[in-house]
Amino acid sequence: MWNVFVPSCLLGQDSKDLYGKVIEDEQVILVVDTVCGKRIGTYHNPYGKKSSIHKTKVNRNEEDVFIDLRCNYNDDITCELVKASENLGRCNIVIFEPQQILDSYFLRCDSLSEVSDKNIVNTVSRMVERRDPIGKKTALSQNLMCSWLFFFQIIGFLLDNRFASFGPIRFAIHCSSLLVHQTSRRKEYLRARSCEYCMPKPQLGLANVCVRQLLDTMIGMMVMYLFIHNSLSDKLGAHIITWAYAVADYLYTLVTWLMGAPAGLKLNKQLTEFLGHFFLYHIYLWKRYLGILQPVLGSVLWSASLLGVLGFTAQLCFLRDVLSMMTLHIYCFYVYAARLYQFQVYALSAFWRLFRGKKWNILRQRLDSVRYNVDQLFLGTLLFTILLFTLPTSALYYVVFTMLRLPVLIAHQVFYKIVQTVDMLPLYSVVMWLINSGTMSGDVLFTSLPQKSSNTSSVFSLQIIQMPFRKIISKTRNPFRDLPKERRRWSSLVSDLFRGHLIYPWVEASPQ
Repeated sequence: MWNVFVPSCLLGQDSKDLYGKVIEDEQVILVVDTVCGKRIGTYHNPYGKKSSIHKTKVNRNEEDVFIDLRCNYNDDITCELVKASENLGRCNIVIFEPQQILDSYFLRCDSLSEVSDKNIVNTVSRMVERRDPIGKKTALSQNLMCSWLFFFQIIGFLLDNRFASFGPIRFAIHCSSLLVHQTSRRKEYLRARSCEYCMPKPQLGLANVCVRQLLDTMIGMMVMYLFIHNSLSDKLGAHIITWAYAVADYLYTLVTWLMGAPAGLKLNKQLTEFLGHFFLYHIYLWKRYLGILQPVLGSVLWSASLLGVLGFTAQLCFLRDVLSMMTLHIYCFYVYAARLYQFQVYALSAFWRLFRGKKWNILRQRLDSVRYNVDQLFLGTLLFTILLFTLPTSALYYVVFTMLRLPVLIAHQVFYKIVQTVDMLPLYSVVMWLINSGTMSGDVLFTSLPQKSSNTSSVFSLQIIQMPFRKIISKTRNPFRDLPKERRRWSSLVSDLFRGHLIYPWVEASPQ
């Protein structure tokens, strides 16, 4: 059955000729309210004038579909389709509002929401968009938004250029969450500037990026004002130094306790004393480092509060860097203990294969059988015994420092999730959805309109309604930033902890 799409504004006009497009493959006829396309039929309104209809016979191809749309005195709408002097029978009349399709960001995209008659609605939306393309005013607004982001691109350029790609400088940039965050922001803004503004998805993405940066900067400026007006930088710096000294004293007491017989465990005396003195010396160096940092930490925090110009997320990234800097000794202790424990576990597994007459083939990644001589077995047994009896001591240090490292990682992850949520939040889309704007409409609802006469065609009303909030969030993600990596499974995390692998290095992997 044919589907005839008629604009709602056309029904109240005088009798006139109809223009539009006929798509025979999909049995769709689109009527436009302007003289656009070819003449495809006539419209008769008993209440209007009839002078606008061509009285002269218009030459047309007999193979074309010609429609006769009528509105009678009962306000019933009928439509007859004629092709090669043959009546095609009844059809469905769909009344729609073209402006609703033009206002919606989602119906103008190629990938529509999953609704009934998806192909028909997709066809109509493309034709309506082609009839009324993006104007100069829209392009001007896109250029103004990109120009507003130019300030943030200049700051990011200092971190993303040929000089910054030099080995040591690149390593130093990737050590800082703040610098990595600003580099990713610059790449995001460059993608926004190079996008095609005539496409609706980049338009919506650019609007979300600009509104997000505006809100981020406003919150950051508020935090900066609180810091400067209330002199919070000196107070916060004093609290951080006090907390760092308290953590150092706690670690000193803990290492001293581990050098004895912790919880009644009998450890290897020589190894535990060696490890204890090694860690105590690091604590001594850390306290000396805090003595140097104490006079300047308040000034550093005051200067860092000026990062509010870049946004609240920049301040959070800097706070994350401060946390990493103040817990550097805990990270070092964790790495030392983890590497020692990992070496012993792998060595014990290798010697265990030696007793079974097996050897790991690196090239083929498999276990091969091999015959060992007496000297190899004797040396393997001696080393296996030494490593086995010293394993509880190194494992205890590894477990203790891993438990100290986990709270720091949790704090890191909290800051990271907040920054990631702000970066991926489509704030403009959320605001438009809350005020019930037509730009966030994307689902299609067909409603049957009652007809008084029984011989009339079936008439439906096509309404563009808003999508659910969850679908809005999923469809309006930031198109200029890559999706975050997949979450780590708990099974792999527990396996890495058991084997002594570093579960979260301080230096994060650089974004690709």
